[in-house]
Amino acid sequence: MKTLALVLAIVFFILAILCFTGMASFMPAIGIDGTHHTKHGIAYFILAILCVVWMRMAGGSTVRR
Repeated sequence: MKTLALVLAIVFFILAILCFTGMASFMPAIGIDGTHHTKHGIAYFILAILCVVWMRMAGGSTVRR
């Protein structure tokens, strides 16, 4: 699960950067038309932070003694 959380965090960080810079014009299918969308960028950034928290809080492998 940590790997999934890390991959999602990276994807959301990239989407946030693309939204803030306005370079996301190639992704109209997910609601980004290439202009600066501050709300979308903030939402993607928050999702990325939540994925990092999820990765941090995910249980590690159990140690047997």
